[in-house]
Amino acid sequence: MTPPLEKRGLLIFLLIIVIIAIVALAANRITGPLGIEERFSRAVGLPAPAEETGNGVFGFSVEGNPAAYGAVLGVLILLCLFLLRWRRKGNG
Repeated sequence: MTPPLEKRGLLIFLLIIVIIAIVALAANRITGPLGIEERFSRAVGLPAPAEETGNGVFGFSVEGNPAAYGAVLGVLILLCLFLLRWRRKGNG
């Protein structure tokens, strides 16, 4: 293959990541800081649930063990890199 065609898949992948990031930021901007519980309770007239305190990053908080989420994310990243290298070798 010619070099531009080899990079076409990577460019499409990066474009998908950018589109997903834009949609995620737009959704966060539209919905605001309220979680699903707060929005649902107000919509149906129930009392608001008690406020939970936790460490958050960019408006998100991990409810379980952060190390477990990091491990799963790491495994997914390694799997993607392995599949990308495997595909580039012509095995796919």
